[in-house]
Amino acid sequence: MNSSPSTDAAFNDHPAASILSRMFPAQALPLPAGWQATALTRADYLPLVAGNVDFFKTHQNAAGAIVDPYEKKERQYSTPAFAQAAATLVQYAGRGDLLEPASRAFSFSLEALVNKTAADKHPDFYIPMMMHAHRILAPRVSPDLREKWKTQLQSLVPEETYRASSGHGNWNLVNVAGEAMRRKDGYVAPEQAQPQRAYLDRALNNQKKAFTPLGLYADPGVPLAYDAFPRLWLENMIADGAYDGAHRDEIATFLTKGALTSLLLLSPSGEWASGGRSAHHQWNEAQLAVICEINAALWAKRGRLDIAGAFKRGAHLALTSMKRWQRPTGELWIVKNYAPPANRHGFEGYSFNSQYNLLAMAMLCIAYERAADGIAERPLPSEIGGYVFDLRTPFHKVVASAGGTYVLIDTGADILFDATGLMRVHKAGVALSPFSSNSAPERHQGPAGDKLHVALTPGLQWKNDAADTTWHSLADARLAPSKPNPSNPPLVQSSEVTIESQSPTQVSFSIKYALSGPNMRPVEEKYVVNASGVDVTTRLADGVDGLTRLMFPALVSDGARDTQITLIGPRATIRRAGGILNFHAISPQGLTPRLEGPRIATRNGYVQALVADLPAGTREVRYRLDLAPENSVPNAVKE
Repeated sequence: MNSSPSTDAAFNDHPAASILSRMFPAQALPLPAGWQATALTRADYLPLVAGNVDFFKTHQNAAGAIVDPYEKKERQYSTPAFAQAAATLVQYAGRGDLLEPASRAFSFSLEALVNKTAADKHPDFYIPMMMHAHRILAPRVSPDLREKWKTQLQSLVPEETYRASSGHGNWNLVNVAGEAMRRKDGYVAPEQAQPQRAYLDRALNNQKKAFTPLGLYADPGVPLAYDAFPRLWLENMIADGAYDGAHRDEIATFLTKGALTSLLLLSPSGEWASGGRSAHHQWNEAQLAVICEINAALWAKRGRLDIAGAFKRGAHLALTSMKRWQRPTGELWIVKNYAPPANRHGFEGYSFNSQYNLLAMAMLCIAYERAADGIAERPLPSEIGGYVFDLRTPFHKVVASAGGTYVLIDTGADILFDATGLMRVHKAGVALSPFSSNSAPERHQGPAGDKLHVALTPGLQWKNDAADTTWHSLADARLAPSKPNPSNPPLVQSSEVTIESQSPTQVSFSIKYALSGPNMRPVEEKYVVNASGVDVTTRLADGVDGLTRLMFPALVSDGARDTQITLIGPRATIRRAGGILNFHAISPQGLTPRLEGPRIATRNGYVQALVADLPAGTREVRYRLDLAPENSVPNAVKE
C-alpha cells in the first residue's frame, strides 16, 4: 500500500478510524450481491450542463447578464456561473456557438467586480468561476478584449472587492480560492503581490477555527450543505496547485479527512446528508461530485484503488441523483420536489432558479475538469454497510448503514429547518425514497401563501392528560442553545448513543434523549438496520396519563403528483415514482394506521400524519420501514 503523511493522518487520526479501517481494509471487501457499476464516465457530466446552458442562454440580456425567468432580473452569481459553464462546453464539447454568450457573460461579470455592482451584493462567489472561464475564453477572444480583461483582473484588491474579507464563513473561502487561482494565473498586479499573498495566508489561518476533527467545516448553525460548500472550493484550490503558502499541508490533511467523512455520509441513492439551511438543493450533490472526483484521482495516485473507486462511485451516484431532477426544458428543479418553480416550494429566501441551477453546473464543470477516467467504481460505505457513525459534535447527526439500508437521524435539530428524530431512510437500488426529509417546527416549506408548519418525525406522540388538546413529540425539541432561552422552549438537553452491534448485514444502536421544557418527556429509541429495512422501537422513559399514538409523516405528494397510499391493517404502502416505502406498525398488535390532519409542506413535497392510536397506558411502540424500487422516475435521464 502506498501512503503519505496526509494519508496516514487521515486514517489514524480520524474520529471514525475504526469504521474506515473496516470499510477499506488491506484486502478489498467483496462486492455486495447484485451490485453494479453505473457505467458513467467523465463525459457524462456535459449533457446535463448543456441542457442547463441552452436553457439559460435564452435568458441572457444584451449586456450579458442572465435574467432569472421568474424573478425577471439578474440574481446573485448566475452570470459568472453561466460564463464558466458555457466556456466549458466551448472547449470540451465543441460548442463554438457558445463562445460569444460566454464571453459576454464574462465581460459583464468582470465589470461588476471592478465597479462593485455584483448582483444582490454577492461578489465573493464570482472569482473562482470566472478564473475557470477565463482560462478557456482568453485565448479565444480578440487581443483587445483579452488585454482589457487582464487590466481589469489586475485591478482587483480583495479587501475592496469582496464583502467577506476577515477570514470567517463560507463566503470568504470562496473568494480566497478564486484569489489563489488569480494569483497562480498571473493576474495580481505587481504592487499587490505581497498584500494579496498576505490576505490569502491571513484568511486561511483564521478559517482553521472552523475546521473540525472530522474534516468537516463548521459554518454558523453547522448546516451540512455549508460544510461541503467551502470544502469544494478548497479542494479545487489545492488540486489546481493554486496555493502553496504556509497553511497548504494542514489544509490538505483537513480536506483528506473531510473527504473520507463524506463517503460515510453520502447515501446509496447518491444524495448528500440532509440538515440545516439549503438542504435538498441540487448543488449539494454537485459539490460532492467535485470532492469525490478530486479524491478519486488522489487516492488512485496513492495506490489505493479501493478508496479511489469508492470516491468515483460517489461522484457518479451524485450525478445520477441530479439527472433525476432535470426538467423537460433542460434546467433542473433546484430543490428535490416537482412543484412548479414559480411556487418556490422548499426554497430558501435566497434560492433562485437561475443562480442555483447555474452554480450546480459550474460545480459539475469543475468535476469534469478534475475527473480521471480509468478508475473502476467500488461500492460506497453506505452500500457495504456495517457502521454507526456518530457526528453529534458539532453536527447533531447520527448515520447508520447495513445491508444497503441507510438511516439519518437528527439528535438536536435546528428547528428553523428540521425536526429532531429520524429524518431519512434510503436504500441501495431505490432512486427516490418516500422518506427523505421531515417537517420543521418553525418553518413552512410551501408556496408563499402556505404558512402551515408542524413538527413531524416518526415515533410516539403524547398528550399529558385528558385536558391536553395538543399532541407532543420528540420532534418539538430543539438543540439546547449555548445561552439560556427565557421563553423555555422544548429542548434536547442531551442525547446518549449506545452502539450494540455493527456488521455489514446488521447494525443496532439506541439513542436516549433528555428533554426539557413544556410537555417534554425523556424518549428512548432503538434502531435495528439491515437489508429488510429499519426496525424502530420508541419508548417514553416515564409514564403518561394522557393519550399516546404512533405517527409517521407519510409523503402524500411530490409537489406535482399525489403518491399512491394503500392502508391494510397495521401496514401502509407509499408508492411514488422512484421508490416504494412499506410501513408496518408491529407492536402493540392490532394497530390500524390512518391518515389524519392537514398536508404539511416539506422540501420533498407534502406529508400527512399517518397515525395509529395506542391502548391506554402504552408508552412503547415498534414499527418497521422498508424500501423497494419503483422504476418509473419522472423526467429522469435513463439510469
